[in-house]
Amino acid sequence: MCRKANIHMVKKSKTPYVRDLYLAYLIDGANRTPTDNYPVIERWMVANEPPKEIIQWDRRKDVVDPSNTGMCFYCNDEGFTPILNNPKKYVDKLSKYACVVGIDPSPYDNMPLVVQKSQIYLNLAITYYYGSLGLKVIPNLRLGENRTLSCLEAFPKHTLIAIGTHGFTHRLDNRWLFADQVDKIISELEPTGIIVYGPASDDIFGIARLKSIPIYQYDSYTMKENKKDRERKLSEVKTDER
Repeated sequence: MCRKANIHMVKKSKTPYVRDLYLAYLIDGANRTPTDNYPVIERWMVANEPPKEIIQWDRRKDVVDPSNTGMCFYCNDEGFTPILNNPKKYVDKLSKYACVVGIDPSPYDNMPLVVQKSQIYLNLAITYYYGSLGLKVIPNLRLGENRTLSCLEAFPKHTLIAIGTHGFTHRLDNRWLFADQVDKIISELEPTGIIVYGPASDDIFGIARLKSIPIYQYDSYTMKENKKDRERKLSEVKTDER
């Protein structure tokens, strides 16, 4: 006996499916800057107090107390690429931390200008998105060449800001450019405090100290490991001398 196939017809949607390749939802409702249309980070999104410690994303297993820890992304870009590709997926994972320092995709000054601005946009868009959902954020200032200074329009004035120095100030010419940009950032944003992940030398942050702007310095993972190595070697020397 022949059985009639039970076929369920699927109604075709009249509205075509559009894949959000550009993650437009990140900046839904955001105000935009007049120069480049970057999303604006609002003051109410920013944490009022610095965290007790800061851990970089690829070392999150080292976190002891998330409620007192700020999560940062001062590590190789591939370490947080999954977040760049799907920020929505990480909301719950990041919400347990005291605050989230803005994403840090690096806009190196030898990149084409359009790429530098794209990297800065990613930082701002994801920071805005997490802030809009109620996560406390600390805006991360990562500039490229001086033609990217217009992005400062997107950052709030008179709040905490974050600047990562680890690995970016070894070359003398880079250090002077970096110091000059820090001066411009401070003059434009007049921050209430600066979170520094890495060394906070006077030649970079002298202007902040002159203006009595608090600097909250946190050792990077590499700095912590180097300190452990020095302490171990010193202990070995003392043991040999006995």
